[in-house]
Amino acid sequence: MPLPDQTSLLCRAIREKGQKEAGEILSRAREQAKRILQEAKENTHGELEERVSQERQSAYQHAQRVVSAAELKAGKQVMVTRQVLPKEVFEEAEKRLSALREDQGYPNILRLLAIHAVSSLPEGHCWIQVRKSDQGLFSQDMLIDLSKETGQTVEFLPESADINGGCLAFGANKKVLVDFSFDALLKRAEPKLKELMANIQK
Repeated sequence: MPLPDQTSLLCRAIREKGQKEAGEILSRAREQAKRILQEAKENTHGELEERVSQERQSAYQHAQRVVSAAELKAGKQVMVTRQVLPKEVFEEAEKRLSALREDQGYPNILRLLAIHAVSSLPEGHCWIQVRKSDQGLFSQDMLIDLSKETGQTVEFLPESADINGGCLAFGANKKVLVDFSFDALLKRAEPKLKELMANIQK
């Protein structure tokens, strides 16, 4: 599933946006500081050396305050970006997973998820359960193919599952569950996504 690569690109884009905004804030502050110093130089031209020194010192301190304030603002912007980034990444991942259900390749994705789910069960007989709108994708031929592919006898549960995509697989006695729903897949990917985002933000 191409999710980590797309997530990496999304994280990088959000991070670069935050860095760009921070850079623009610092650039404006430095320009303002430069103007203040230039004005101080022009205003003090021709005055006594002591007066020139005082004006320059005052202008320098003011410029330092402007730069410090800009750096603080830029730092806050970076912090906000770091806080918002994980939420945006997971929302985007959820959207992309949801969009997969409308993709023409979704039946094959569902088949692959079912193979993984069934293969995770230790018993020789199991049940597959999907959401109501996916039930039509599991024909008898597909169940036979799943059985051949996994070496298990795969049957279909007619009751629909309350999931947003993917599938559930149950052992023969229906006490063992393997959850390959989209929600569960995203939840299992969360630690890896967080690690990926942390590395990108460094």
